[in-house]
Amino acid sequence: MDPVAYNVYAQQLFPKGFGYPLWHPEHTKHGEIQLGDVGYYREGAFFRLFNALTPKDDPSQKTFGVPEGFEPFHVHPYLLNDTQDVIKAHVHSTSVTSLDFSGNAGTQLEALGAGIKYTCQREHGAFVFVQPSADRAQMHPARSFVQYMRTTHESWYRFAVDNLDLDIQREELLFVAGVVKTDDWGLGAFLRHGSGGEVAFQTNLGPFAQGSFSFSRQSASTGLVDWRTKPASASLSPTLSMVSPSVSTSEDTASVASSSAVSHRSSITLKRTRSGPRKDQSLFLNYYKMKRRLWRNRVIKAAARSDERDHSPGSDGEGDVSMGSDFEGPFEVPGTPNAYDPVDYVLDYILDCVLEDGSSAETAIAGSEHLYQLFGEDFPEDIPTALQKLRPQILFVDDGVAALACAEWGEEYDDVVGAEETRAAQKHKKKQKEKEMEFEPGPSRQVDPHDTANDAAPVDDSEEYIRKERRQRQNPANPASVVLHDHTGGVTCAVWSPDGRYIASGSEDTTVILRDGSGEFIHKFVDHSDAVWTLAFSRDSKYLASGASNGLGLIWDVETRAVAAVLEGDNIAIQTLHYSPDSTKLATSSVDFSVRVWDASSGTLLHTMTEHTAVVLSTAFSPNGRWLASCSADYTAKIWDVQTGALHTTLEGHEGIVWSVAFDPESRRVVTGSDDATSRVWSAETGDALVILHEHPAAVWAVAFSPDGQQVLSASNDMTIKLCNSFTGVLEHTFDRHDALVNAAVFSPDGEYVASSGGDNEVLVWNAKTGDTLPAMEGHIDKVTALQFSAEGDRLMSASDDGTVRIWTLPEPEPEDQ
Repeated sequence: MDPVAYNVYAQQLFPKGFGYPLWHPEHTKHGEIQLGDVGYYREGAFFRLFNALTPKDDPSQKTFGVPEGFEPFHVHPYLLNDTQDVIKAHVHSTSVTSLDFSGNAGTQLEALGAGIKYTCQREHGAFVFVQPSADRAQMHPARSFVQYMRTTHESWYRFAVDNLDLDIQREELLFVAGVVKTDDWGLGAFLRHGSGGEVAFQTNLGPFAQGSFSFSRQSASTGLVDWRTKPASASLSPTLSMVSPSVSTSEDTASVASSSAVSHRSSITLKRTRSGPRKDQSLFLNYYKMKRRLWRNRVIKAAARSDERDHSPGSDGEGDVSMGSDFEGPFEVPGTPNAYDPVDYVLDYILDCVLEDGSSAETAIAGSEHLYQLFGEDFPEDIPTALQKLRPQILFVDDGVAALACAEWGEEYDDVVGAEETRAAQKHKKKQKEKEMEFEPGPSRQVDPHDTANDAAPVDDSEEYIRKERRQRQNPANPASVVLHDHTGGVTCAVWSPDGRYIASGSEDTTVILRDGSGEFIHKFVDHSDAVWTLAFSRDSKYLASGASNGLGLIWDVETRAVAAVLEGDNIAIQTLHYSPDSTKLATSSVDFSVRVWDASSGTLLHTMTEHTAVVLSTAFSPNGRWLASCSADYTAKIWDVQTGALHTTLEGHEGIVWSVAFDPESRRVVTGSDDATSRVWSAETGDALVILHEHPAAVWAVAFSPDGQQVLSASNDMTIKLCNSFTGVLEHTFDRHDALVNAAVFSPDGEYVASSGGDNEVLVWNAKTGDTLPAMEGHIDKVTALQFSAEGDRLMSASDDGTVRIWTLPEPEPEDQ
C-alpha cells in the first residue's frame, strides 16, 4: 500500500525549519489561517474552530461561535512580527534535487519560464515552489501563554465536541503561533520509486493583476508522484498585506479587522489593497499542542516508537483500566493518528518521563519550534528514538504542566539540572505558595513572615534550592512582606504615589486596583476593556493615569475615583506613560513608533512625534520639565522639546535596540542602555556621547542615575548589575547574586540602596556604597514586572506575572561602629 501523500509531504519538509507543511495551503470554508487560530489538522489541511486572539463579538467569530466563558488571549503587540522572503523560490527535501530544463541547478526560480525539474534519489521526497516569495507572520513566545492554554484548553475541547459535534481527541487541538504564506504555489511528494523518480513543471508567467500565474506538470517517470497546484478559485478577493500597526481610513484601503477586533487584539493590522499579489496561501504552520495523561494501570514504554505500540482498542496488556477521582468525561483510547505530527512524540516523551519518586507530569505542552531548538539542522528521521538517545531535560512551567527545558519558558524558571531536580524545585515553590495562603487576615492582603528558619527541611535536592537555602543560612533575617492577591491575571505594572499614600496596580485582567500605602484595598477601577500596561501618578498624587493595550488612556481623580480625562489615540497599545514634573502634561509611547504629549487636565493631544522608525520602548521627562527623551528599537534615542514637540537631538551610536533611557538630576545628561551590551552617557544639550561603558557582555535592559547624579547603574542579561562613576566611567561595584538575567534595577530615593529583579523571580537589595546585599526577597513564582521604593525608602514594592503585589519591609540599618 502506498503511503498517504500528505504524510510523506509533511515528514519530508518539516525538518526544513519552516513549520508543519500543509498539503492544502488554500483556504477551507473557514477562511484564511491567522495567528491565534485554534483548530485541528485533517488530511493535509487545517480547519479553524475559532480565533483565541479575537473578541467573541467579532464578526469572524459569529458563524460557529466561541467556547463557553471565552476570553481572548491578550498578546502584547511587540510579540507580533512578520518576516519577508523567508522562502524566496522553493524548498525541497534533502532527497530531492532541482534543475531547470537547461540542466542548471534550480536553486532560484528566476528561469521558471523554461520550467523546472525535480528528481528524487530515495524512497520518499517532497518539494514546494512559490511565486512570489513567501513571508512569515509569527507570535513570539509569550510568558503568560502556558497558563492561558492550560486553563482554557478543556473549554476548547468541549466547544468542539459539544457545540460542533466534532469527533476529536483533546491532543489534536492546535494553537497557531506562526504561519508562512505566499500567493501562488505548486507542491508534490514522491511516494515510491524503482530506480529513480522525476517530475517536471512548466510555468507561464503573466501579470499578477490578471491572475494568470500557473503551474502545470509536464512529465513524470518511474516513480509514483502526487502533486498539487493552487486551485483557480483560491484567490478571488483583494490582496491581504502586512503594514505598520495602524488602522487605515484611506479610500484605497479597507481595514480587514473590525474596529472591535483592532481595539481588543494586539495585532499587526492587515489591509486589503487592490493590486499586487495576495499572500493568503498558508504553506507552513507553527503551533502549540497540549496533552493530558490518561491515568491507566499500565507500564509506559518510554522508548517505544509509534509503530511499536499496540493502538487497538482494549490492548493495554497491563491489566484493567482505572481512572483517578479527578477524571472528567468519557474514557478515551487513542487510535492510530490519521496524520504525521512530530510534536506528538515530544508530548509523549514528556508524559513518559518517570522521576525518581515515581511521579510524572500530568500535562505536557509542546510546540513545533521546540523540535527545531532541540535538533537544529541535524533533524532525525526517527524522532522517538532520537529523544531517547538525547534524553532532553524537562521542567515544570505551570501547575502540573511540563515542557522541554529548551522551550521558551525555560528562562523563566530555575536552572535545570535534570528532571528530578526540576520537579523538586517546583515542589518547593508550591510549598512556599501554600504557606503564604495560610495567612489571610483579610480578603485583599496576606501577611507573609517568610521565616524559613522554622520550616521543616523540605525534601529538595535541586541546585537552585541548595543555593537559596545557603543564602538563608548566611542571611537568616529575611524581610517580611505583605502579599496582595486582588487581581485575577498577571500584574503588568504597579506604582507608588509620590506622597506614599497610595499604591496602584494594573493587570492583564483589565482592572486597576488602588490601595493605601500599607496595602489595604481602596477601590477597583473597571473602565478598561483590555490589559493595562502602564500607570503613573501625578506629582501631587491627586491623579492616576493608565494606558492599555487597546490604546485607551484614562486619567482618574484619586479622591473621587471618577474618570477626569480620556486620552483618545489610534487604538494602538500604550507602551509607557509618564507625568511631567509639574504634572501639567503626560507623555505616552506606542508600538506605532510614535511619542505623544497630552494636556494632563483635559486629555487634549498637544504633540505627536513620529521621527522614530521602530517601536518606542521607553520615555523620560527631564527633572526641569524642558526635555522629553525616548528610546526605540530603531537603535536610537531622541530628545524632544516638550513645549513645541520639536526634535532637539538624536542620540546615535548604539548598534542594537535601545531599551532604557533616563535623565540625571540636573537635566544635563542622559543615560541609555542597549542590546549592543553598552550603556552610554550623553549630553542632553548637544547629543554628544560623554561616556561609553562596556562593562557587560550581554544586552543592557535597564539604566538609571543615582539621586545625586554621581553614579550610573546598568542591569544586564549577563545576570549582573554594574555601578559606575557617571563622569569617569570607572567601575565601582558589581552586583552578581542573581541566577538569571536582570530585567529591572532602581535606586532608593536617598541613593543608599539598589533594588533589582531577575528571571529567577527574586528581588534583591544592595547597599550602593559597600556593595553588600540584604537577604533575598523570595516568594514570587513568576516574572517580576514592577519594582519601586517607597518615598521614605524603608519599603520596597514588587509586582509579578504571578498575579500578586508584594510590599517588603527593609531591615533597620545597623548603627555604625564608633
